[in-house]
Amino acid sequence: MRSFRLGGRSQDAARRALRSSARAAGLALALALAVSPGVAFAQAEALLDEGKQLMKKGKLAEACPKIEESYRLSPRSATLLALATCHEKQGKIATAWVEYIDLGAAARKEGNKRLEADAKARGAKLELRLPRLTLNVPRAAAVEGLEVTLDGTPVDGAAWGQARPIDPGQHKVSASAPGRKRWEQTVTIKRGDRKAVTVPALARDASAAPEPTPAAEAPAKEPPAPVAAAPDRGAAGAGKGAGGAGKGAGGAGKGAGGAGKGADGPEAAAAEPETAAASAEAAAAEEPAPTPGASPRHAGTFVIEAGAAGGALIGLIDAGSFGNLSSYSYSYNVPEGELIAPCNDDVCHAGFDPAIGPFAGGQAFVGLALSEELHLGIRALGGYRFGGGYLAVGGPSLSMRFGRLWLGLSGLAGAVGQNAKVTGVKGEIPSEMVDLNHGRTEVEVTAREGSLPETALVETLAFGGSVDVSLVLADLPSSSWTSGALLLTVSPTFMKGLDGFVLVAPASLGYRFY
Repeated sequence: MRSFRLGGRSQDAARRALRSSARAAGLALALALAVSPGVAFAQAEALLDEGKQLMKKGKLAEACPKIEESYRLSPRSATLLALATCHEKQGKIATAWVEYIDLGAAARKEGNKRLEADAKARGAKLELRLPRLTLNVPRAAAVEGLEVTLDGTPVDGAAWGQARPIDPGQHKVSASAPGRKRWEQTVTIKRGDRKAVTVPALARDASAAPEPTPAAEAPAKEPPAPVAAAPDRGAAGAGKGAGGAGKGAGGAGKGAGGAGKGADGPEAAAAEPETAAASAEAAAAEEPAPTPGASPRHAGTFVIEAGAAGGALIGLIDAGSFGNLSSYSYSYNVPEGELIAPCNDDVCHAGFDPAIGPFAGGQAFVGLALSEELHLGIRALGGYRFGGGYLAVGGPSLSMRFGRLWLGLSGLAGAVGQNAKVTGVKGEIPSEMVDLNHGRTEVEVTAREGSLPETALVETLAFGGSVDVSLVLADLPSSSWTSGALLLTVSPTFMKGLDGFVLVAPASLGYRFY
């Protein structure tokens, strides 16, 4: 009995010890869980401070990974702002743009309107300079199992043909498919570029294992005749059955007479690889030629732009003819007395007030892409002036792209007409008669009351130029003839007429094919 009681006490002590150990373990676990977030936060703060210091020193390649790790340990808006700023300074503007969008969403959830507005403004500023890359996969190239990757990351089929923001620099596009040769292309893209890469139809890989055919996969039937009677290939040989491991009547080079030999002996077996190689070459020859990568500003191609234009036409043409001056006459002093001379377009001209009015028409550009960023050609601008008049000018034009802007200069010449108020008609005095007419070189034409028209169309040849500023509203690169961009263009134009000046302020909406 005594020993039994001693045993019971020992068991009670053991239970109490286990309970104490369990409490201690639970307490330790709770402390660990409580301390762990604090440790992670401290590590994140240290990494963030290090990253900011490195960023101030310009060591962006070291700074950005530290800030990124800090955000992973403790995702906070302040850290994401620092990360986006670092990537922006590093030149990874597409990455920074996405991070600014995420920052704006996080700030909106936090109710931080100031940070949300700041993130939105930063993202909008970057969006104007974002390069975009389009991966086109024609129908002929979209074979079963095709995988297209960008810098090693697979691109989903739904994203093919879509312009995607991408960081400036070099990028590798590759494509692969079962039984096909792998294809790769490196593309260099700059800020504001819009480029497209077209995946060609992949050539067949003769060294790849042949794809199973229904004939090979179906169970082979026993030949009705003995093996010796088979003309070319038997159903079995040296332990290989008709349906075994892809070998049989349709197998590649496995004959009935033995292991890997046809019924005709070693010569027939030796001929099989040559036949297969010839078939592979013929199949490769039948593949469509690879389509070259399309670029929306591909050098050496023709460029055509057309659009609707409208704006203001300011005519400061102060002299000209209105067509029926021969019905008027004027007089001036001559040695014999006073001479009455008839008017014509050579000796008489009408005076006009300035005329301002809206006009509507179109503009066009036809040229050549000297490089991806430089276009040289001829620009034409024409239209009808409401209230009477017209504009028809054209000349050489040069334009260069800077991100989403095209800046250009055009030399223009052509005809301008305006319907303006007539202020009077004057006749020219011959130079040898100027002294007799008190030094005057012209005199007012005598006209009956009300005989002068109130307004008339005055025309002149004009020469000058314009500054062309175009904003890319939508870039639509592709491998087809529709590749191009939608542009909003403003072209302030100044021209000198034979008698006066012409100012034009047109705006146009057009599409540039390239």
